[in-house]
Amino acid sequence: MLDESIYRSRIIQVQKQLSDTDADFALLTPTANFQYLAGYPYQMRERLVALLIRKGAEPELIVPAFEESDHSSHTWIKEVIPWEEDENPYAIITEMVGKRGNDSTILLDENLPLGVYWSLEKAFGQFKKVLSITQSLNALRIAKSEHEVALMRKAGHIIDDAVMKAFRDAEIGMTEVQISQIVQGEIIRQGATPSFATVQFGKNSALPHADSSARDLRKSDVILMDCGCSLDGYNTDMTRVGVVGEPTEEIELVYSIVRKAEETAIEKISRGMACGSADGIARRIIEEAGYGDYFTHRLGHGIGLEVHEPPYLVRGNAQELGVGMCHSVEPGIYLEGQFGIRIEDLVYIREDGPEAITYSPKDLIILNPQ
Repeated sequence: MLDESIYRSRIIQVQKQLSDTDADFALLTPTANFQYLAGYPYQMRERLVALLIRKGAEPELIVPAFEESDHSSHTWIKEVIPWEEDENPYAIITEMVGKRGNDSTILLDENLPLGVYWSLEKAFGQFKKVLSITQSLNALRIAKSEHEVALMRKAGHIIDDAVMKAFRDAEIGMTEVQISQIVQGEIIRQGATPSFATVQFGKNSALPHADSSARDLRKSDVILMDCGCSLDGYNTDMTRVGVVGEPTEEIELVYSIVRKAEETAIEKISRGMACGSADGIARRIIEEAGYGDYFTHRLGHGIGLEVHEPPYLVRGNAQELGVGMCHSVEPGIYLEGQFGIRIEDLVYIREDGPEAITYSPKDLIILNPQ
């Protein structure tokens, strides 16, 4: 059940920006920002779906007429404007706004498709000014409410169950894709939506963002699983690592370094700390162990309606962590041609320190499949 008051308060913030910038209207097409304001996700195809926000007016959804009932059933917004297949929805928007040409100043989401912008510009003529609404919405979204975090906690338990099931069910000869399907199947069984389920074996685990492949599971393989799911649009993200049979001394050493880096970062991260400083906590541990050149990405990223969103825990980022922010902590060491180790958890910044909102044990998982 959507809490209309939450969404109305967000619309009011957009209308305040309209007043502050003397803009005539804001327009968003389906993205995370659209969902944040309209209350539901949607995958737009060739037909325009848009959220129109004006000063002193109710927000309005412009949707294909044959989809009107579906949109109406998922949103709190009462004003749903249908357009027929033989109508131009951009002409409808110009009539609703009542202004054209150089008189119009508009606010657009930076994720708006270029084709939508061109069609809008053609319908209106040249705009007086085009401004971005994205940064202001990011600033609102960056601090999560208790309701939002509750969804992410629940998603965190589901992804834990799914990943642990995949490790238990793994067998020699199974492919990365087959293990990925186990993760996704368990996510769906528990009522969530798979966001991604990247499974990498052996040398592939040293590729930080590779897709799952037809590579089969073999004895002595490192298995890296980086998986996520969403509930009502809110995401979780977790990485765990296993090995088939007894790990080598180097695998155990690298794993211990990454685990120390991750656990120390989670312990020391706090509100008011610069994102770059948080990255440095884990990075120093890996560098002092002699593997600094093999930690090739940032420590973490924000998460919420998007898997990757602000804040970004990366060297040089002076942005301070604040209460309500949710982000990953995921140091890694990648030895190309051999194996890679990454441990990832999510944390929620509270007044009294970070709360982990992923829950699986962090021990190296030892598999002895048949």
